[in-house]
Amino acid sequence: MAIAYYYAAHFTKPTVHCAGWNPQPQTNNEPPAHHHSISTAPRHFVPTGYVDGQQESVFFRLPAELRHEIYKALLCPDVPKLKELAQSTHPAPTPEAVYPAILATCRKIHDEATDLLYKTHVFHAHSSLLTSLPHLISAASPIVCPSVISKIKRWQLTIRLDTDPCFNMDQATAAFSGAEYLEIRAWQTMFDGCDASFLRLFTGVRGVKVAKVGGSANPELARWLEERMMQPIEQKDEKVACLCKAERGEGCGRCYKAADVGPVEHEWFGGKDVWTFGNR
Repeated sequence: MAIAYYYAAHFTKPTVHCAGWNPQPQTNNEPPAHHHSISTAPRHFVPTGYVDGQQESVFFRLPAELRHEIYKALLCPDVPKLKELAQSTHPAPTPEAVYPAILATCRKIHDEATDLLYKTHVFHAHSSLLTSLPHLISAASPIVCPSVISKIKRWQLTIRLDTDPCFNMDQATAAFSGAEYLEIRAWQTMFDGCDASFLRLFTGVRGVKVAKVGGSANPELARWLEERMMQPIEQKDEKVACLCKAERGEGCGRCYKAADVGPVEHEWFGGKDVWTFGNR
């Protein structure tokens, strides 16, 4: 642990919100910034994607296992395992101290440690843009790089049930299907001030390993939605009878009363089909 903080204090730049390789350009007349670098040539002569092995670096002489422990101490200390998240009755904790600046020190560290930061933490999804502007600690410092956003597999989303959604069912399905962890925290400003119709937008999500729904949601509905989101992506919903014609189909387009799992869902979502209502 002492070694980890030593490197964080002496070899890292100020904290960055999106880890990426972005070296400062050098002109042809400028000497290299470090005389012990891989080449005396200006940066633009270095092949694209080249990663220096840095054999002279004391840090990279350490065994890979020890470097991994240093990365863990700086980027994901005390991050709960997926099993612990599933068993916990509390929201996923927000990390207290993370030092992502180490990812900007060099390309080799960036390649070795980026996955530790983005694949182990639970990131907060945007309340209307979903996975487009996630953040880890503060909403004022969102992540904007698509290449690292695509690595995030653990999500927490807080929504207000008494507001109009700014996304539809297709967007929610595309954003969270296949996630490793998805926690939806629903709330409302007034007790019993609205129904749970907002939650219908997540009924198309599939393939989540661990799904949790909490807050101002009916416990029975929350458990049902969790099980639904954890169904395999390949599983298809069976077509059901249209209630006005008693025929097999997706719904007649007039009554919107086809229900895919029976009377319990019909009661929760006002008698409207979850696919049709969410995509109109």
